[in-house]
Amino acid sequence: MNIKLFKGHNQSVVFCFVDNTHIYSSAWTKELIKNQSDFTITNITSKGYSVIQGQDENALLNHAAGQYEYAVVFATGTEFINGSSFFNEIDDLIKQDFFIAGHVLDRKDAYYELHHQCYVINLTKYKDLGCPDIGQQELGAVHQQYMPMRSIENIHDDYTPVAVVCGFTKKEYNHKCHGWNILSLAFDIDAGVKVFDETIRNSKKHFYPENQMEFLKHSEWLYARHNYCSTDFVHTSNTDWCNSTISNIRQVFTPASGTWWADHIDTVNAVNVVMYDYNQKALDYWKENAPSLPNVNYAFIRLDLLTDTIDFGMFDPSLYTLVNLSNIFAYEATAPFYSLEYRLHKENMAITAVKETLPNAVINFSARACTGFVDAPLVGNIHTVKIQQLNKPTWHSEDWL
Repeated sequence: MNIKLFKGHNQSVVFCFVDNTHIYSSAWTKELIKNQSDFTITNITSKGYSVIQGQDENALLNHAAGQYEYAVVFATGTEFINGSSFFNEIDDLIKQDFFIAGHVLDRKDAYYELHHQCYVINLTKYKDLGCPDIGQQELGAVHQQYMPMRSIENIHDDYTPVAVVCGFTKKEYNHKCHGWNILSLAFDIDAGVKVFDETIRNSKKHFYPENQMEFLKHSEWLYARHNYCSTDFVHTSNTDWCNSTISNIRQVFTPASGTWWADHIDTVNAVNVVMYDYNQKALDYWKENAPSLPNVNYAFIRLDLLTDTIDFGMFDPSLYTLVNLSNIFAYEATAPFYSLEYRLHKENMAITAVKETLPNAVINFSARACTGFVDAPLVGNIHTVKIQQLNKPTWHSEDWL
């Protein structure tokens, strides 16, 4: 049993990340989804949650049971979007009484499906029931089950009921879908099955990488987001914060996305502020809207830290300098198209450039390219990964493919 653990401080909810990349038919799909998954791990752990990752969801749940109260089980190809929306929804969800919550699908001649992309399980009830298997897809598995009763209303198509509860009439089904065993058990004992509502559905995105035709369609969203962020999207308010106490700054190097740095500069003397961005529209906006401050001089440069080399030649190395690298190397729009190894390389290059040329500089990050599917020391059967800067990410190591 190979399980990797990314340890966070939240003791109530754990994220169980089921790695399905070995079943993908396309190397390109695998590459894109692994890159996106690296960002997803960073996104989750940055919010204080632990992530345990492996290919066997039953093993992940067995490992989590007894240590946490709830598990969010999700598959590679699932991303949590819209900031903290999904995590806020989970906080609200676990205040309710339920056993399983997720996408519960009426598959007609197949028994109901708990879609593998994402579901939440009450681990206390799961453990009390003896940690039952989730149940995998079995085509042609003719069997009888009590037919659940479902709402007339659907969320969208006719297989997406708004609600499903236990039933009392047996029916013969021709197939078993993912989650058939845990769902039938939950319905049989009326343990509480909730269907994800629109709010929680809209706070995540699944790209269906296990089906190449579906993935080709859904991957358009990744490319559209990347294009929008690099050409049209403008941060008109602060998107960063200072993660250290700094003052008397005379030089600033920061993305065109806010003015929080203004609270840390020394306006008694001349201050040079360089705003950089890969989005020309953002630069144009801040050229017009940068705050008029005494003794502050602005420069605006088109720069992509993922592809360009930083030149700090415009700065005086003797002055106190703020270098804001923001979330450039852990950004949701670009991460799917750059490997974790490459993002770490560019992040380290930027840090080295600052150290070598600006000895009086403070570097500020809002997010770093510091966690992903990496090798880690084996403790028993568990690979534990600390949430820190890692020198050698090996997502592509043959040991894990």
